Amino acid sequence: MMLHRRLGALRRMKQDFSLDGVRKIGILWDASYENDFQHLAALKRQLSESGKSVEVIAWIPGRDVPDKLTGLSYMKFLRKADLNWAYLPVSGDANKFLETKYDLLIDVNPSSLFQLSALAALSAAPMKVGPDLTDEPENAPYDLMIRAPKPFSIALFIDQAMHYLSLIGSPRTRA
Repeated sequence: MMLHRRLGALRRMKQDFSLDGVRKIGILWDASYENDFQHLAALKRQLSESGKSVEVIAWIPGRDVPDKLTGLSYMKFLRKADLNWAYLPVSGDANKFLETKYDLLIDVNPSSLFQLSALAALSAAPMKVGPDLTDEPENAPYDLMIRAPKPFSIALFIDQAMHYLSLIGSPRTRA
């Protein structure tokens, strides 16, 4: 209910999308799948090499941040203590993430965690990409949904998302 109230005040600027025109990317990641970090790091490296700024906010299910994730300047963390009673993120990092004007938001959330889905829904990014894991896709906050086979593969999801994003707005694919 609180999420729907906040969504009522959200205004997103719809605009033409082209991956080449994207400069700032926000990524939401469920770090419960810590072994998949290598795929996320490869995506970050690929995007940075093409001149894009990338920021990640990761859900940490426990109290402690895994050692291999500490010290990464582009990654912020969201823990249970950062949620209010309605499970909406209220930390400084979450608020800064929502205030940042991203050109593209990628939600790597295979468990459909409410706290990450809420951040995706509340983001004003003009293009949002996420996995199609729900029986009610019309209620998902994404502009582009990637069907993910079970078990979820972050490598396949990222590969498919980048493939389709590169096709959208490309001069080769315009009608």
